[in-house]
Amino acid sequence: MIFLPEPGYGPGGPDGRGWNRLSLNAHFDSRPQCGLLPQNYAALFESMTGRQAWGGFDRCLSTPRGGCGDCRVQQLHLKHDGVVWPEGTPLLLARTRPLPAAADSTFATAAAGLSALELFSWLGERQDVAADWRTVRNTPGLQLGRRFQDRQGEAFWLVRSNPRAASAIVHSHRYGAHTRHALYAGEGEPRLAVLQCHNRCTHPADSLRQFTADLAGCAVGYAPEPAPALPARLPGAPGVEFGHAGAAVTIHRHGEEAHLFLDIALDTERVTALAAYAVRLTAA
Repeated sequence: MIFLPEPGYGPGGPDGRGWNRLSLNAHFDSRPQCGLLPQNYAALFESMTGRQAWGGFDRCLSTPRGGCGDCRVQQLHLKHDGVVWPEGTPLLLARTRPLPAAADSTFATAAAGLSALELFSWLGERQDVAADWRTVRNTPGLQLGRRFQDRQGEAFWLVRSNPRAASAIVHSHRYGAHTRHALYAGEGEPRLAVLQCHNRCTHPADSLRQFTADLAGCAVGYAPEPAPALPARLPGAPGVEFGHAGAAVTIHRHGEEAHLFLDIALDTERVTALAAYAVRLTAA
């Protein structure tokens, strides 16, 4: 739902007649909201999953109210007016920055409860990319990671679907209690990696194809410089842990262990692909 009318006032009290309630609503204008203009993480999640309900969204801007077909916000939504995604990464970290109130304000101001967004790489490098709640919501092929809190405040992951996933190939075979997944960028392409799941497999096919496409998009050959350390856990990706066992990268999920053997060098791009995979496995 896009047009979100303000809920009606319900004066009913314990007696059922509302005699103990006083409303000032007659002194204010109506405040219908737009389901395409989220103002916080919860509203963003609702808007991206079609669960919008009044509250947490900006005002309806159309004239007349509810005229969504001719509204500029609707047109920008249909044109996918989203974040201009930086090249070379499927994963970004969004941090919320509360808007400051006016210095001379005594009561709540227009900025109260509102926030802006700043985007970073998963390694903490700030990205020179403009973003706000609306443009994040309008970015095509975007998955919303879970919200978490750290010393810098509220943050959440954004992971973009890789268009190459449609041509990625994952050959999966069951051997007794184990499952083996061979990852290929496409038909006739060299193998990129093998994922061996011990006991129960906890790696969905769609996520594996996205991971394969991310690996395929990395530069071919050996890394010219050392890769960043693969974190044991990624904040906001609960239940997924990384480690090393000889030449393999271990992935623990839901109490099950899998070994990833890469046929390509582990560099910054491929470590980023692993971090994005963890977010995809735990996306909101």
